[in-house]
Amino acid sequence: MNSETMRAVLKTGAETADIVDVPRPAPGVAEVLVRNHACAVCASDLGGWASPDIGDRDRGGWNASRPGMTGHELSGVIEDVGAGVAASRIGEEVWIDPICGCEECPACAGKRYSLCPDASVICGGYADYVTAPTHMALPIPDGVSMNVASMISDMMGTPMGATRRANIEAGETVAVWGLGPVGLGLVQGARIDGATTIVGVDLHANRRDLALELGATHVVDPATDDPVAAVRALTGGRGADAVLHSVAAAGASAQAFDALRMEGRMVTVAGFPPAGGQMPKTVIGNWACYHADFPEYIDLLTAGAFRLDPYVTHTYPMADVEAAFHTRLHKPEESLKVIVEMV
Repeated sequence: MNSETMRAVLKTGAETADIVDVPRPAPGVAEVLVRNHACAVCASDLGGWASPDIGDRDRGGWNASRPGMTGHELSGVIEDVGAGVAASRIGEEVWIDPICGCEECPACAGKRYSLCPDASVICGGYADYVTAPTHMALPIPDGVSMNVASMISDMMGTPMGATRRANIEAGETVAVWGLGPVGLGLVQGARIDGATTIVGVDLHANRRDLALELGATHVVDPATDDPVAAVRALTGGRGADAVLHSVAAAGASAQAFDALRMEGRMVTVAGFPPAGGQMPKTVIGNWACYHADFPEYIDLLTAGAFRLDPYVTHTYPMADVEAAFHTRLHKPEESLKVIVEMV
């Protein structure tokens, strides 16, 4: 590798990849060049990783013509800046909010980029370098490691955005379907927003145990107990005031909907219940969070009210990217967040 190239992960088949040299990007106007330190494996990466397809895909997918392009949970160090960016940013440790907008519509004016009709995703994490708009590369807070910082956008922003959309009131009962990294964030968001009874549902004991540590008051193994019955038993038969859902499976979505009380709110980040009937229940989808809300969320992180550090179960160098994805995909009973370091 020379100063004009960089290493990047090139997917070569189902669950296989090579490390190749590709051209190193240059920052454009109002952009920074970030030398990646860490990229956390996102659940949204897994389907493409397991597929034998290596064809051309949109930005954010595994793409044979753009190695490294799927990774979007990023942290690193600014190494160069484009025109219009202060040189003083060089050397700054940053994490990247990957959801960008057009910067011209009303949503973007309010820094609500996930609502922009032309929203895009900054990707390129499984490589040595990535470019990003300077305002999307945010300083890593004091006391937060670069590995933990790589998770801020997805593992804190996404669940906090969904929780806020649920409009949880103090004293309510909230059920959380799925206790993976996003689901654990939903548990924490429900606690922060005042829920007093929080029921977590997941097949894996390691995730149920951590949910209890992070704020769940009850957990249910759906392999051995009926989670809908459990929620109803805890609410005098009424059902949960709000359900936060993070399982991409129709059966789980239907269960979560059934556990909701009449006129309750269900917010889902993965999977909708099947349509049918005329039940007076609200179902809302959620993607990411608003960029404008990150200062509040960062305060929660630095104060210890929201924790990301317990999520990291495995760390691998870029050379072992196949092992990293194998662990995340095939060992859910022992893994949560798997970090790939560009070393």
